[in-house]
Amino acid sequence: TLFGLQSGGRTESILMSMPPQARWEYNWQPSPGSKEAELYDVFLKPKDWLSE
Repeated sequence: TLFGLQSGGRTESILMSMPPQARWEYNWQPSPGSKEAELYDVFLKPKDWLSE
């Protein structure tokens, strides 16, 4: 997958081709208010650090 990620391909398409042990759901969204949603909001959304 490192080659696929460095090649500029769509990340979700590359991860969908991984073996079943490495589970990946296409277009997954966390449940509102869950710990997963908190992680998503804090770490995975782009943040404009200069405007703060």
